[in-house]
Amino acid sequence: PQVGNLAVQQDEAELLVPGQPLCALGAMTQGLIGHLIETALLNEMGQADGLIVSVVTHVEVDPGDPAFINPTKPIGPFYSLEQAHERSARTGQPIIEDAGRGYRVVVASPRPLRVLEREAIMTLVNKGFMVIAGGGGGIPVIDDHGTLRGIDAVIDKDRAAALLATELKADALVLVTGVDSVLLDFGKPTQRELTVVAADEMRMHALAGQFPAGSMGPKVEAALDFVDAGGDVAVITSANLMSAALDSVSGPGTHIVRSIG
Repeated sequence: PQVGNLAVQQDEAELLVPGQPLCALGAMTQGLIGHLIETALLNEMGQADGLIVSVVTHVEVDPGDPAFINPTKPIGPFYSLEQAHERSARTGQPIIEDAGRGYRVVVASPRPLRVLEREAIMTLVNKGFMVIAGGGGGIPVIDDHGTLRGIDAVIDKDRAAALLATELKADALVLVTGVDSVLLDFGKPTQRELTVVAADEMRMHALAGQFPAGSMGPKVEAALDFVDAGGDVAVITSANLMSAALDSVSGPGTHIVRSIG
């Protein structure tokens, strides 16, 4: 929610200071996220001889991506219907109902194409650094006839993580969420947990509408992107179980693999 909260601050202060575009807000949140994670790790690991570093990460997107015509990424707080109409009339921003919980601003969320700092990140990893990168999904930029420019968008964090993991040739991708594993028939008497799943089966469940676009859908898509691109395993689980989930395929969480057997 960080970039959405910053956008609200920008709107409320519009009579006092110039507003900033979404790409700039993304850069601000990336710096904050990097600071918080880096200091937490340094404190936990006894400062680790300074071998923890945050990298400002730019991610290229296509200016012709359909997401710019049809924005679908909710950001910021929830509004009542009356508040939503007032905000939309004042700012011109589209607003949608989000999973029955209220109304939210939606922005473009184009598919990430390339992480500009991937070689720098790989160099740091190879030298033993623990690298924090891609915070907030990365800063969205376009290639405008050879000139990089920021663009108003918020890149999906899971898709950005899958792209970076693919470009770095990582063995595994872990996507952290609020539940311990992916569930089929969520909230129904037939609800059941997925443990180890082949990519083709997971894709079948996705096509059947099992994973809503506003919740588990993007994580499943990102996991499939990574495995389809050659990754060994993508894990979806909670923060508390992340370490145990990486110990083995039989660990907790949902493990998506290319094939079983």
